[in-house]
Amino acid sequence: MSERYGLKKNGVFNSLPLRVAHEWKGWEIRLLPAGHILGSAMLHLTRKSDGSTLLYTGDYKLRQGLSSEKCELLKADTLIMETTFGLPRFIMPPMSGIIAQLLTFVHETLAAGGIPVLLGYSLGKAQEILCALKDVGHPVMLHPSIWKLTESVKSLLGELPNYRLFDEAEVTGHVLIFPPNVRQSSALKNLQSIRTAMFTGWALQPGARYRYQVDEIFPLSDHADYPELLETVDRVKPRRIYLVHGYTQEFAADLRARGHDAWTLEKDDQLELSFGSAES
Repeated sequence: MSERYGLKKNGVFNSLPLRVAHEWKGWEIRLLPAGHILGSAMLHLTRKSDGSTLLYTGDYKLRQGLSSEKCELLKADTLIMETTFGLPRFIMPPMSGIIAQLLTFVHETLAAGGIPVLLGYSLGKAQEILCALKDVGHPVMLHPSIWKLTESVKSLLGELPNYRLFDEAEVTGHVLIFPPNVRQSSALKNLQSIRTAMFTGWALQPGARYRYQVDEIFPLSDHADYPELLETVDRVKPRRIYLVHGYTQEFAADLRARGHDAWTLEKDDQLELSFGSAES
């Protein structure tokens, strides 16, 4: 957190251990692994006066990532969940297939004398890509923002490929990992024969490769896909559900059709009319 946001001289971060109950103003609070990125957490609340419970997911995913803890859910009366990919068409492929495609992209690019540039957010996605490259057999260079954050968490990431800070003069034979917002930077424009690959769940949308203006795009996401959203509801077993971020209206309607009390917190819910059978 200090590396990501900076820490003022008089500032203090109070880190709380996962799964341990903390008392706060009549509430019992637990942080649970969210599986989104390394260290990400859900918030589980229990009101001590009556035992009512609430789970706030924040950004999360249920499938096991390469660089983050596995998500853990607890049952709750009220569930507030993020629904970035709350449409049935968003089903993420297995990680093994994505890694195989990634390694093929890297090997083919280097074999052709090119430089593979892999684009992912500096915190979370970049470390996931780096972990996926542990068997790539080629050294890796990291953009400075990715280098700084990776250095702060590398002891928690397990086996990694050989990596170093980006050096424009020595990129030949290296795989580069850069954040998406610098793909048009002079650092990359000065390089010859680069091929870019974007990593995002939005790769599942038609035409995504052209919209992101990259040579290849892979559906690697830090968010729960549609089946995982449904699984979350089944496992938490809430009495009421509130949705934030993404396709909240559509997913709320899907849940209501399945018998759940579900509503969006961001928009007006769609008008639903129930028509009885016509009398003869």
